[in-house]
Amino acid sequence: MSNILKSTIFVVLLLLFAGCSSKSLYEPAKVAGYVSFDGNLPAKIVDVTRSGATLENGQIITKTKGLIDVKIEKDYRFLSFVDNKIISTSSTGNIVIKNFDGKQLFSHDFKNIVASANLKNNILAIVFANNKLMVYDIKNKQVLFEKKLDDIYAVDARMANPYFLGKLIVFPALDGRLVIVSSVTNKVVRDIVVSSKPYFNNVIFLSVLDNRLVAATQNRVVSISPTNVAYMDIGVKDIIFLGERIFIFTKDGRIILATSNLKSLKEKKFKFANFSTAIYGNFVYVIEKNGYLIAVDKDLITSNVYKLPDPIESLMFTTSDTLYYDDKYFKLNKVK
Repeated sequence: MSNILKSTIFVVLLLLFAGCSSKSLYEPAKVAGYVSFDGNLPAKIVDVTRSGATLENGQIITKTKGLIDVKIEKDYRFLSFVDNKIISTSSTGNIVIKNFDGKQLFSHDFKNIVASANLKNNILAIVFANNKLMVYDIKNKQVLFEKKLDDIYAVDARMANPYFLGKLIVFPALDGRLVIVSSVTNKVVRDIVVSSKPYFNNVIFLSVLDNRLVAATQNRVVSISPTNVAYMDIGVKDIIFLGERIFIFTKDGRIILATSNLKSLKEKKFKFANFSTAIYGNFVYVIEKNGYLIAVDKDLITSNVYKLPDPIESLMFTTSDTLYYDDKYFKLNKVK
């Protein structure tokens, strides 16, 4: 190898490591208090979805119930919790539905990896990992609707579940679309493009706020009403809905308070912050991966920062009052 080539490689490596070592991390000007864990989980978290988390021992944590005693099958992952029913899936596409007592109500092998699913009465809405959508009657064991969308090659792990909206089923597709299907005719009534990026473009948030359908990919938020569509092009880490307003937590460390039609009302910037997930109770809390809990009021006027025991390096899930991290948890009402 020539001396020139060796020198060039050395300079490139030096610049690379210099860049890594000088990476800026979030450091608050003032720490208002410290958080300590309240206890241990029976096992560590091995999988997280928008609706809940799966522990290594098969127990699950849901948004509404927290940690529950019901266990799902070994090597299954929790998908959603609806009307005290637990929906889980295997890595090969078998879906199992249990009631809150652990009794199995339904099992079917769809022979296709499941990305997300939701249930209303006997109607199961499924988004498969190959971007196929399906409506399935679990009582009559019948496919009511099926549509294969464009192939996708990389997705964000934060996948929204299908949403039942009156007589409509809103599917959050993996290619950045919302496909709206009538539950009466089982036909597509509307197809909306949220974002058209080539990779990691799946819909990660989906809800209804103030009579508007609000959805987001990791690069765009969209708010849809019968008369207009509003967009906000922004890097999204998390979204929460409070009343008729939206808190958007961005990739560049901003918290944006907006109306349901995405009009920005107020914004706070936390320099170099790397947000993970958000919680709301008496205050709005956001977890910063360097090991901080940032609390803001619901009008985004005041803020306080608390130090977590450790940086966030493992899987985490939050309910309205508790943060579950790895194999530990703490209650927000004990922040001090």
